[in-house]
Amino acid sequence: MYHDAQGPDFAAAARALFGNVTLAFPGERGDRRLVSTDLGDVRLSALHAGAHDVLGERVVLHSYDPDAIKLIIQTEGLSELRQNGRRARVSADAVVIYDPTRPYLLSNPGPVDLVLLQMPRGAFSRPILDRLACPFRSEERHAGLQQVLFSLMRTTLGEATRLDDAARASVGQTLLSLVNTMLEGDMSQEPTKASRQVLLQRVKAYIEANLADPGITVAEIARRMGCSPRYIFRAFADDATTPADYLWNLRLEKARERLCSGDRAQSISDIAFSLGFSSSAHFSRAFRARFDASPREVRGRVN
Repeated sequence: MYHDAQGPDFAAAARALFGNVTLAFPGERGDRRLVSTDLGDVRLSALHAGAHDVLGERVVLHSYDPDAIKLIIQTEGLSELRQNGRRARVSADAVVIYDPTRPYLLSNPGPVDLVLLQMPRGAFSRPILDRLACPFRSEERHAGLQQVLFSLMRTTLGEATRLDDAARASVGQTLLSLVNTMLEGDMSQEPTKASRQVLLQRVKAYIEANLADPGITVAEIARRMGCSPRYIFRAFADDATTPADYLWNLRLEKARERLCSGDRAQSISDIAFSLGFSSSAHFSRAFRARFDASPREVRGRVN
């Protein structure tokens, strides 16, 4: 389900999507917009509004309600979440996760832009739920994971209307996995590989979709993924390879598949250029080094 509420429809949509919350706008009538989409059991939203307060006294009635746990990444504005005697600063440099079944006050003294994730309580272990008796705010060591999480949330919001139900549910499960990794890592104080594996899958998909680009670089991939190049190298290190080795091996494997397909519509040079090789000579040298045969010899073996 997809929602897009603006202006006077904003408050009613917020209550419908986020539970029985009270929104107080101190006379401000600026632009307000709320976009939301369901991702299986997860709900992802983007919100823009002027200064306002959100009071949650008892947001959900049942532990299985979809908005039992909330996550905020605020891209504009500086706010504060008060809950259970604790205060958590809500800003662009950290993820804030909280349990809205416990009374809270979210104060937004100025305009805010944020993305918000609502996740079923049953997706989290009892130790994590106990940890969320007070708001969780990510630390500097979570920066790489936070960047991956935010990048995926932002991309999903832009592509949600093009995804079918199965794809949306799959993205929702990926987001849940990332959030659990962040919370479990905070409790254990030990780094996990789960976030790097999610990043690795996304990078591999991006590389495969852009094999024809001869100028693809780790810096460009990192910018697209919303993380640092170092984080991408660490993800590939888990697979005992490097981004460059993966890229060139994939190009060569795809080239061999095309040469062995029996389809002669493309020349060998066309195949090389379509896979990002800068010259047919470079392609031939790399192909022979990888498969101990030239591209022409491999194509000639196909009846």
